Amino acid sequence: MADVTNYTIENASGANVRTDLNAVFGAIQSSNSKSSDLASSQCVAGMPFLNTTSNILKIRNSSNGAFTEIGNIDQANLGLLSKAGGIMTGQLLIDDSSNASVPALSFDTDTDLGLFRRSANVMGFSSSGTEQMFFDANGLTLQAQNDLRFADSDSSHYVGFQAPATVSSSLTWTLPAADAAVSGYALVSDASGTLSWAAAGAGAQGAGSDNIFWENDQTVTQSYTITNGQNAGSFGPITIQSGVTVTVGAGETWTVV
Repeated sequence: MADVTNYTIENASGANVRTDLNAVFGAIQSSNSKSSDLASSQCVAGMPFLNTTSNILKIRNSSNGAFTEIGNIDQANLGLLSKAGGIMTGQLLIDDSSNASVPALSFDTDTDLGLFRRSANVMGFSSSGTEQMFFDANGLTLQAQNDLRFADSDSSHYVGFQAPATVSSSLTWTLPAADAAVSGYALVSDASGTLSWAAAGAGAQGAGSDNIFWENDQTVTQSYTITNGQNAGSFGPITIQSGVTVTVGAGETWTVV
């Protein structure tokens, strides 16, 4: 370790001047190393310093108000992530601007593609400089009528869903917790966004283009509530399985003929 109070060589006898010179050169040679940070009175802007307790190499900042850390001299690349990549042990903090056209996390040959901070706790995804979707505590939202696509086995074709061009009021449909108990059942809504399984019904049937025969199942296997403000009809006889309930609200009817 070597540090000096100052770098001034005082007028003195030859031996004392030599001692001062050796002390100054020793401090320079060892990057002013010491087990604790130097006192402000020992420092000037731009001077290097090695803390031998932490093994951190530092440099005095331009205002001479504090040291700026450079890195650990006992670690490769001073413990810093090299340009070629490596493993980080802490958070990677990037620019938090909300600019979709220049996303904060991007690519050197495709700078308008990437991720950006849309707002507090909201992550935006940008393509061609335009926000295409965002993710927050409510889930994933696809913007501008973008599709949700499911590709086939070789990804040559897909099936997809998209929102209508205009939605007057936001709506979420809640799926059933289990599959239908009977083959051929369809998803039906309770008019409040909750979906359940119910008999689809065969509708009008007949030979050729005839629409004559309306068919329905004969057994109610799952509980059902007549839609509020609606009436229902079935062709009997109808059997309601044990433990199954058909609820008919006030002002509604279920007619079995």
